[in-house]
Amino acid sequence: MSQVHPDSPLSPNVCIDHKFCSTSSTVFTVWKKSLLLNGKGFTVFDSLGHLVFRVDNYASNAKNEVLLMDDAGQLLFTLRRKKWSVGKRWEGFRGDPMESEKPAFSIIKSLGFSNKISANVFANGSRKTKVCDYQIEGSCKSSCTIFSASGEIIAQVKRKEAKSDVMLGNDILNLVVEAGVDQAFVMGLLIIFNQIS
Repeated sequence: MSQVHPDSPLSPNVCIDHKFCSTSSTVFTVWKKSLLLNGKGFTVFDSLGHLVFRVDNYASNAKNEVLLMDDAGQLLFTLRRKKWSVGKRWEGFRGDPMESEKPAFSIIKSLGFSNKISANVFANGSRKTKVCDYQIEGSCKSSCTIFSASGEIIAQVKRKEAKSDVMLGNDILNLVVEAGVDQAFVMGLLIIFNQIS
């Protein structure tokens, strides 16, 4: 894999907002339920139980477009399935895609025959090189890991355990985002990985 450059527009160390970066690793609870009645989405809480991210779709077809918002409902990323692409390819646009000419990133599901699913992430939506900038491996139903191009773990997801070591349902996940990593970017990757897996 290629090196990740700190000044890259899609380096996970470049945060879209200071509140989405931390100097230490951060733990989130991801609940695969929407705040909207009968909606499909995610609700993400910090370790104190405060709402951090909301994931919803106001359109009728949630399989092709998903919106990542902050706690106040401000749009952070629009995540769209690319039409007419070979394999499963999604694109992430910062904010409203009508205001962005190019996607901030694209994710393509890797072809393979193992039980684990993997996906390659390309910065700025570009696939001019065959080398990806990030990689995701695992399954959003149980666990997955997001790696940088140099192989460093930038985030991990596992099923959440209750304090009494009782495993909760597979719709409640524990997300750990490493220090200095853009948490909104990680959430965008996690949402798309959930859709393709």
